Amino acid sequence: MNTLNSLAIVFFQDASSSAHDVHLMRFYVAFIAAALMLQALGVLLVAIYAAKFLAVLHSISRNVEEKALPMIVRTSDLVRDLTPKINAISTNVEQATYTVRAKVDELGETVSELNKTVSEANSRTRVHVARVDGMISEALDTTEDVSRTVQQGIRVPVREIAAIIAGIKVAVETLINRSPFGKR
Repeated sequence: MNTLNSLAIVFFQDASSSAHDVHLMRFYVAFIAAALMLQALGVLLVAIYAAKFLAVLHSISRNVEEKALPMIVRTSDLVRDLTPKINAISTNVEQATYTVRAKVDELGETVSELNKTVSEANSRTRVHVARVDGMISEALDTTEDVSRTVQQGIRVPVREIAAIIAGIKVAVETLINRSPFGKR
């Protein structure tokens, strides 16, 4: 402290300075030192709270990863399992439709018994197509529900994190605006 006082006296003293000026210089130097200590304490507190916040964010991201990753893997496995089945069903339905149409065209002028047989085959095909359509619709609805659940499971924590960050930003801006150095 004596070194700072001596240095201040050397720089700020002129030929007509008095003991009162030296006293004021000591007061100002002490005031500046106290202000710097308070500022350092504030920065240290902000660093501590930031470290705690980062730890909380890390745990939240770990929880999201632990919960969302299995759902994504299951959804991927479900899509991977259903893709060949849907392709096979689609191919079978297409082949059956072409076959039925060809037979209906060929047998247009046949006896009523043959017409009845073709009608039965056609109605069976429609039942199968309706059943396959129901299966495909159900698979697509399930996939959409899983996707919506995954999106909701990720969107809500991200919104919460964004709100926390916005609150910290406002707090830091308020702290800076209220400090004597932030009003410049």
